[in-house]
Amino acid sequence: MDERVDLLRSRRLFFAHHHLTGAPWGQPAAYPFPERAAAVAGVGSTGIGFDAQELTELVATHSADRVRGVLDENGLQIGELEVLTWWWGTPDDADASRPMEQPMFALADEFGIARLKASAVFLQLSDRPPLEVLAERFGALCDRAAEHGLRIALEPVAAFPNFSYADAAQVVIDADRTNGGIEIDAWHFFRDPTGFAALDRLDGAHISGLELCDGVAEPQVSLMEDSADGRLLPGKGSFDLPRLLREVEHRQPDVDLSVEVLSASLRTLSPAENAKHTLAAVDALLDRR
Repeated sequence: MDERVDLLRSRRLFFAHHHLTGAPWGQPAAYPFPERAAAVAGVGSTGIGFDAQELTELVATHSADRVRGVLDENGLQIGELEVLTWWWGTPDDADASRPMEQPMFALADEFGIARLKASAVFLQLSDRPPLEVLAERFGALCDRAAEHGLRIALEPVAAFPNFSYADAAQVVIDADRTNGGIEIDAWHFFRDPTGFAALDRLDGAHISGLELCDGVAEPQVSLMEDSADGRLLPGKGSFDLPRLLREVEHRQPDVDLSVEVLSASLRTLSPAENAKHTLAAVDALLDRR
């Protein structure tokens, strides 16, 4: 087990898309992709995530070959594309209910992307289909994704508690697809009171991703503000990340260790500085886990 953690620390630390953009969630990246790619390569990592909208725009304004050139120059792969919503729409109205799906599948095919992050947000509990329906439609999504060699990572959003980690675990278990699992994002996981109980129900095959960050014990702002601006580097806050790492390691999932720290203070750093501080924080966390 220690050998696997050393591998994650030294070569397989994965940088999720929003970690290095220097911009708030939903805003265009403040740093160009080549600078971010060089920052990831500069700390010995080989994996980077992409937002589907930015990747689409880069292909349109430059070309897929130019994007691949930046990746090749830095020895990187796009390991994850985000974020797919509305996958739970009714099958008889797929064009209207799943408008993002085919474009994201096409990007995955173009760049050999292995994982697609999906989320489910329901403003009212009454808006959420029954869990058995969600499981059926998640399974159908996984089947469509399998035709493109994609694994689906389902991420609950703690600021919208009508789809919790407990709900996501039920959906993934009932769907029972080899290419469908849960994305464990530390911020959402620790802000969700069902997190560890949900994890207790999962084995390694049910875990599609693990994203580290940290946070204060009791945020003094809304959950949405804390999620978007108040996250901390791993090991710098109150989350019991060592326990989470031990629990996930015990299940031996086939995932890379990722970082996604949405932080107003981290955005003041250049991508190279950001990546350097991030790797140091993750190293220190793993040394004391």
